Amino acid sequence: MTTATAVKARPRAPAPALDLDARLAAVDAAMTIRLQEAGLAHDIDARYPETVVDYADIIRPASVATNRPVAALLRRAQQRILRPGGWSRETGTNNRGGVCLEYAIQAEARTGRDEQEARILLRRAIGSGDPITHINRSLTQAQAGQLLGQAASLANLRNL
Repeated sequence: MTTATAVKARPRAPAPALDLDARLAAVDAAMTIRLQEAGLAHDIDARYPETVVDYADIIRPASVATNRPVAALLRRAQQRILRPGGWSRETGTNNRGGVCLEYAIQAEARTGRDEQEARILLRRAIGSGDPITHINRSLTQAQAGQLLGQAASLANLRNL
């Protein structure tokens, strides 16, 4: 038979008393942690006013097509170029139906006079003396559409 003997626990020695500097350092560390937690809780729980952005003021659709013939011609040319596959950078036309700036204006023009006025306004929108075909090679599809839109705005301003 085995008998169990009780083991008596020894009383622990009292923890050494901390001096004043050690106690201040411990309290400082505890307070620093509590202040950091409180700051984080405040940042999470605080209600910051929401900034409401009205995108209607920022994103404006292209101005409604006007009854001015040159402005309408330039808007149609812009729409033609911005269609998928509607842009040709290197040649006048390509096998996908894409056209360059000059061909887009030529295709949408109803009269020779409107075509000439549209080309003049496009040159003014470009702002350089380089030929349109040279500028065409350095543009992206979006930039070409933007130039035609600027030229259409000039036509609206001049009632053309």
